[in-house]
Amino acid sequence: MKAKNVKINIIGALAVIAIFGIAVISCKKTEDPTPPTDTSKVYGATATVYGKTNAQWANEWWKWNLQFDCTHFPLRDTSGAYENQSQSGSVFFLSGRRGNTLSLTVPAGVSIFLPLITFESDYPCASDTSFHPAAGESVEHFLTAGVQSNTDAMDQLSLTIDGDSIKPVTSYKLVSPMFTMTANADLANCFDDCLSGTQQSFVAGGYFFMLKPLSKGTHTIHRVGGASSLFPFLYDITYNINQL
Repeated sequence: MKAKNVKINIIGALAVIAIFGIAVISCKKTEDPTPPTDTSKVYGATATVYGKTNAQWANEWWKWNLQFDCTHFPLRDTSGAYENQSQSGSVFFLSGRRGNTLSLTVPAGVSIFLPLITFESDYPCASDTSFHPAAGESVEHFLTAGVQSNTDAMDQLSLTIDGDSIKPVTSYKLVSPMFTMTANADLANCFDDCLSGTQQSFVAGGYFFMLKPLSKGTHTIHRVGGASSLFPFLYDITYNINQL
């Protein structure tokens, strides 16, 4: 689904604006103890890891997702079966569809990179020629303004790794530099009707984390992202990781 006024895809809720979300429930869980806080499992928000900043890795995360057709689209993965596609190097991307538990194996020594919630906006739009910058406005400014506005609205955010809550998460908010790529044209049928299968410009935003390599064995990662003022959904995914 597309929001005709801003042409942004929300993934981390892939909502109205292409959302994969679940109904918002009360955030109050007074019967549960507050989970411990642990920031040692993630790199800092401003760190340069493996030669790139979080914003630059966010672009790579989107490029990885957008290369696949609808059948193999990682953002629609409900089991973990699509997470190992075309993964190589020191960073392993996690994606998936909201409301699901994904089980997968991660190679030894790599860092996991994932969002709580993320957006992309692209131009030109194959399905709507009225979506364009104002006279004199750059494409990057046009795309960035829409992504920034929606990223600022995110207010339901959490990340836990093996039961440890990673806080604060707000410092991990980002808007990426503009990048260009040719997304898989089939995604216009299941994700973003602006995608044309030709080279387009993109800007991404959201909350992204680079994890330090996990120890060998089993691990659980739980991510939540939402925006109560924009849509009544949460992007909620649990990953059961077998770390080699």
